[in-house]
Order: sequence, then structure tokens, then C-alpha cells
Amino acid sequence: MIYVYTGDGKGKTTAAIGAGIRAVGANKKVLMVQFMKVKELTSEYKALEHMKNFHIESFGREGFYAPEKYLKENPEAIKFGVKPLSDIDYKLAQDGFDFVVNAVKNQAYHLIILDELCVALNFELLQEEPVMNLLEKHKEDFHFILTGRSCSENILQIADLVTEMKEIKHYFKQGKPPVKGIDY
Repeated sequence: MIYVYTGDGKGKTTAAIGAGIRAVGANKKVLMVQFMKVKELTSEYKALEHMKNFHIESFGREGFYAPEKYLKENPEAIKFGVKPLSDIDYKLAQDGFDFVVNAVKNQAYHLIILDELCVALNFELLQEEPVMNLLEKHKEDFHFILTGRSCSENILQIADLVTEMKEIKHYFKQGKPPVKGIDY
């Protein structure tokens, strides 16, 4: 099955982790592949790294990155240190997807969380067609949770569950920085 947590509100990764913890509690193995993140820099990794049956791999570099077009349309992002994408971001995203393909082949996990995959697709770090093919081919064999803003209509169509997190109010808009332990 395919589950999607998307939208402009907070809580997408947190919801996916909650589902992962529930799966571990049911004695299932969980793989979380983080796109555009460095696991050692996330508080969730520090909390989960010793949890048996919850494996995390990340494919990103330190900091926040976005396409030039996004930065032009969202100049406030630059104030928070968002930088343009580079070739390494494309390579890291592809390495992450290749890791997922191998994990599916090895059939070692019950739940595979693809954290920020929707953003990686939206930023065109990955081509959508191979991702769609993998998900559609294996949606009966695994549980996939995809997170990230701006999930594509194609992904939403093949999903079995879609939850949209909606921002009503956010302290970022007041110029306040991300909070360690809450935002990362």
C-alpha cells in the first residue's frame, strides 16, 4: 500500500515516524530513507538510531537547498539559508532511490518510509516515472509512506491514503528560526 503525507503544514515526517514506531511495536522491520537530509543532523535519527528494526539512511547534504526558480519565487527562503541545488544533490537523490530499489529487491522490510521524496520529485532531483513504476509494482508487497510538500498528482492518484497537513499559522512567517527538537 502507498500512504502519502503532504501539504504545507508541519508533521509529515513526524507522522511517518509514528507509523514506523507502531510497525516496530508490531515486530515489523522499518526502513526510512531520507532524501535531502543528513541523518546525523536530525533529532529523529538520534532518537531512533538504537531502536531495533528501525533503520535510517539519508541521502542529502548539510543545509537546505532548492531550485533557482523556487528561490526567485520565495526570496524569504534565502533569509533562512536556503541555497541553490547543485550536481551533488542530483547524485545523492539517485543514490537514495537506488538504495530503495535494492531494499525492495532484498525484501527485508515491511514498511519503507520515503521521507521528502515528494520534494525530491518536485525539485526534479529524480525522474517520476521510475519511482511510479517501483511503487505500482510493489504496492501489494510493501507498505510505502511518502512524505513531502507538493506531492505530484500522479503519486496522489496511485496512493491508497493521502493526508494533507495544512499550515494555518507558522512562526517562520514572523521571522523566527527553526527550533531544534521540534523542526529538526
